[in-house]
Amino acid sequence: MKLKKNAPLENLLTLKIKDSACDLYIPDTIDDVVRFTSENESFHILGGGSNIIAGKLKKPVIYMSGIIGTSNTEDISENAVKTFMPGGISINRLLDYSIKNGLSGVEFMAGIPGTVGGALAGNAAPAEHTWDDVAGALYIVSKGAVSMLIPKYGYRKLINAPEDPFIIYGVDLILIKDTTENVRQRVMYYLSKRLRITEPSAGSLFKNPENDFAGKLLDEAGLKGFRVNDAALSSDHANIVVNKGSGCYEDFCELRDTAIKKVYELHKIKLETEVKFWDE
Repeated sequence: MKLKKNAPLENLLTLKIKDSACDLYIPDTIDDVVRFTSENESFHILGGGSNIIAGKLKKPVIYMSGIIGTSNTEDISENAVKTFMPGGISINRLLDYSIKNGLSGVEFMAGIPGTVGGALAGNAAPAEHTWDDVAGALYIVSKGAVSMLIPKYGYRKLINAPEDPFIIYGVDLILIKDTTENVRQRVMYYLSKRLRITEPSAGSLFKNPENDFAGKLLDEAGLKGFRVNDAALSSDHANIVVNKGSGCYEDFCELRDTAIKKVYELHKIKLETEVKFWDE
């Protein structure tokens, strides 16, 4: 286990927040992860850094973007396989694996950043898709012990998640046998539907309210392109948070609070953040 004291997080967060820093723990083995959760009651988990807005943190952070464990696949029927995938593997590498081996089921994640573990923890998926369809079992590390969980998902959450904090060490994915070309074509199709954001971004700032869309509500409140210093909402999509250059943690907090206030004043709907704000 490596430890970097007061490590800057700018290059580990997709939003590139200038003043973010923490004591960063980098495990080499599953034993390191188990020991860390035994010795620390409260901590943050950092994977791909794609859904996080962080400042200067007092809590330790464990960096789970390294690949601990080995991917392996076994047949469970004539047409389906069970594939173990480490939680620290990136979504891009998962898609490369599925294309190379002609395994279908995760193409809907094309173009979405982050790691498998992070996506599973928050059911990160585009509209009309969910990890319920492919996640057979999660392997969880919590309080110094490893356990298995059969996941149940809701909108942007793991409904039957254990008590925080917990780490998703790996997952058994149930995938369908197909051809490399078919899987590649579906990946390209989903990629073609993604909005291209060229600035540093953490994705959607707010969850969609029931029967409505956060982007539409923000747009109607005149917030498309709104900015606080270099923290901004995209001029292409009002719910995409971006960094125009030197945005710091407090800028993004003010952006969030102003957006919530203006939407509530106009629509009487209180938006809930999708991005995680870390401030302790």
